[in-house]
Amino acid sequence: MAFLQHSNVGLAILFFMWVWGIIEHYVNKHYSSKYKPAVRGPNTRTTNSVSVVVRTLEPLPIFKACLVRWLENKPLEIIIATTHEHLEKIGKLVKEVIQETREYSTKIRIIVANKGARNQFIAGVLKAKGEIVATSDDHILWGPEYLANMLPCFDDPKVGAAGPQIGIHIPKERESTITAWEVAAARLAHRERGKASAAIMMHVVARWCWILPSTTAIYRTRILQNPGFVKGYLNDYWNGIKFDAGDDTWISRYLLRNNWIITAQRTEETNVARTVKRTSDYLGQILRWERSTIQSYLRTLTEIPQIYKHAIIVFKTYERLLRSPILLIHLFAWIDSFISHPVITMVFLSYYIYYKYKDLNRFFAFYPYMRKYWWVVIVQDFSALYINVHAMLTLSNPAWKPNVD
Repeated sequence: MAFLQHSNVGLAILFFMWVWGIIEHYVNKHYSSKYKPAVRGPNTRTTNSVSVVVRTLEPLPIFKACLVRWLENKPLEIIIATTHEHLEKIGKLVKEVIQETREYSTKIRIIVANKGARNQFIAGVLKAKGEIVATSDDHILWGPEYLANMLPCFDDPKVGAAGPQIGIHIPKERESTITAWEVAAARLAHRERGKASAAIMMHVVARWCWILPSTTAIYRTRILQNPGFVKGYLNDYWNGIKFDAGDDTWISRYLLRNNWIITAQRTEETNVARTVKRTSDYLGQILRWERSTIQSYLRTLTEIPQIYKHAIIVFKTYERLLRSPILLIHLFAWIDSFISHPVITMVFLSYYIYYKYKDLNRFFAFYPYMRKYWWVVIVQDFSALYINVHAMLTLSNPAWKPNVD
């Protein structure tokens, strides 16, 4: 205890973390300001070149609304991959939508595949006739001009895939009865909202993206239909366990390993929205996401030599993998600094509280009806250590279940 009372270690670490945070903030802000989305040109493909591939088993009530939105984008075709067990129900829903939207000429095909996210995905992809495949989960709402404004990304022959900004969808009627779990999910999704973000910075600096969420994304069909892609995608193992979940991480690594660029398209027209978990299933979901992320970053170090093309990619890769040690060091610094230099530490704490307060107000400006759950937002913000450690200790857990809220 005598050592701690005279230690400057904690204070030095706090100061270093503070400087690090400021530098990171302004680097993100500077490079994000230079971001320019792809714009339509004379050679940009039309939406008639797109096959939409959707996999589903027991879709949520929002599925019909999503299907209408996909039709509004006027793709060449919509392919829905399901299983024999759910074929009749899906067929009924599709017929209802077709009857209500006779003005669209897009062909909707329902195909049967073996159960499993990857089996259904590949079954749909191999049936695709379009030059471009647009994937979507069965609860994703597109805007009416989504495809038209995503396709300019592929005017660059080096781009193999592109993804939009993904927000959340909370039905108006649920705003008064929203759950704490939905608030936590909204906060998590909100972290990349706005013009300045780490993802956009990486796109501008290095044209790099570690993981393109398969929630909704667009790919060149020939990449997904390549026999080598199909074989590897369906035979993804971790520690001897065959994985079905986390397929977006495998696809992203495949693209990077084969020198394809994964690009980000950020416009009002390309923003999409997804539903969120309403129950404690949300915790299982984010643990699964974290496991997949850690696994993929570890594999990136051994499978993708392209990470060494830019120093910032290497730095950010290791920074992400060392999240727990960094957080533990930061926690130690606060404790040590409070004991050794309580007054200065309180100044630091006041600074962080002030900016956290401003951040919370920005969040509640978007979602005013979530303000009653302010404490959930704070818990979500400080949950990274628990989530990361838990995921690290259960990396070989392949648990996954469909969205059934």
